[in-house]
Amino acid sequence: MIEIITDVVFVLLAAVTLLWSVYVIRKLIALNRRFSAAIVLIPLYKRSKWPVFALTVLGICLVTDIVVMAVAGHYAPCISILIIIACLGAVLIIMMRTQCAVLDSGVIVPFRFIDWAHFCEYEIDGSTIFFCGDKNGFDTVNSATTKLNFDEANKDKLVYILDKYKHSV
Repeated sequence: MIEIITDVVFVLLAAVTLLWSVYVIRKLIALNRRFSAAIVLIPLYKRSKWPVFALTVLGICLVTDIVVMAVAGHYAPCISILIIIACLGAVLIIMMRTQCAVLDSGVIVPFRFIDWAHFCEYEIDGSTIFFCGDKNGFDTVNSATTKLNFDEANKDKLVYILDKYKHSV
């Protein structure tokens, strides 16, 4: 009886993960389409190497799951874990391929778009920048981004564009 409950829980977990990953992937694809359709004024580059590390860990988990499935024969939990690993891997790969930039219509930061109507604040430190604030002007954890790199030659142009839209809010 416990084995059946465990199998059902794993299958439900895999189904929820699959639905969540489809939702996230659709949002990321829409973000990539927005990037492709707009005029890129200044490209921004992500600095984090964690997605590569996470993808490596997921690869190790995938191999381990396949070995456990072959040796122990627990097919429902192992296939469910295989689906979860595949979904997380797909999300990470698309996240790594998402590009950031200052566009003519707003700013694409990691995994979201800030249009000029909701653009509030930014901070530049050398050749890195991060954006903070929300439409009400409050700095919140939800509205702060990670640091992004940009070409130092574009610094004056970047400051000019961002100040232009920051003050028009």
